[in-house]
Amino acid sequence: MKQIHLIRHAKSDWESEFRADHERPLSERGKQNAKSLRKYLEKLEFQCDLFLVSNSKRTCDTYRIINRKGNLSKEEIVSEELYEFDAEEILTKLRNSDSELETIALLGHNPWMEELANRLIRGNEDVSQLESVFFKFPTCGFLSIRNEISSWNELGSVPGKIIRFWIPG
Repeated sequence: MKQIHLIRHAKSDWESEFRADHERPLSERGKQNAKSLRKYLEKLEFQCDLFLVSNSKRTCDTYRIINRKGNLSKEEIVSEELYEFDAEEILTKLRNSDSELETIALLGHNPWMEELANRLIRGNEDVSQLESVFFKFPTCGFLSIRNEISSWNELGSVPGKIIRFWIPG
């Protein structure tokens, strides 16, 4: 059994100055929502084997806030790929993960976050032709999916089970 945890970055600030989308910071509301998520994760005593984080400013800042104590994962990787890749490319990357890992968390962006979540929940179905499970994967949303698979290379081949879906209040 493998578990995937998907977190969309907290709300970003469209009013502040930034040269590129990659540099967009968190809004005050986003910072507060990330703190709420941190409290929720602490209550769960959440930990994972690997935490993959997009290298954009808003995702790195979200991660810094939720991982204030530095104990969310055994290993963390900040990756430009999570900013640039689409859902299928990320799924391929996940399928190549070390089989010793049991839990992986990803902190990233829409639309790939929602597309990947739909694929993992529905399994091998062609999700491009189906309506999304989500109205919109919300900023700072946290979704945990259990996959009854023994190897990451099977990820997305069978429907996953939603364990929890948390959104800021």
